[in-house]
Amino acid sequence: MKLTKISLAILILICAVGMVAAVEISDIKVAEGFENLGAGNYANDANNVNIDIINEKEVKPLKSIFENDSDVKYTTVPGKINNTFNYTDGVNEQAGIDELVKINDKEYVIEFYAYNDDNVSIDKIYDALEEFNKLNNLTPIDPSTLE
Repeated sequence: MKLTKISLAILILICAVGMVAAVEISDIKVAEGFENLGAGNYANDANNVNIDIINEKEVKPLKSIFENDSDVKYTTVPGKINNTFNYTDGVNEQAGIDELVKINDKEYVIEFYAYNDDNVSIDKIYDALEEFNKLNNLTPIDPSTLE
């Protein structure tokens, strides 16, 4: 009987932790026209801009997103807004902008991108980034603060 109660308590705890983690991403606001694809991914078919919210569970360490890697044809350079970085990804055939932000005291990389075939200008991607940051009251932070 005690084992059943302990198992039930552990199961409830696991579910509660899962709900708390999911709330962080669901609190995000996106501009009109973006469809929530789930798991922190959004797409706008009208302007061909995509948004991915990346945490350290998906990419470890997060700071590797801001580093060049010629083995996988990935280059990154400082962007036109402080603490943003333009990147090109030759493997996935996309280009975009990365920024590091804090949401609920946790670091996330927000990636705004378009596929090369869509011929989207970097300025259009910056417009999406600026609107996203305005809606969520976010400011990009320096990725060198990551460990």
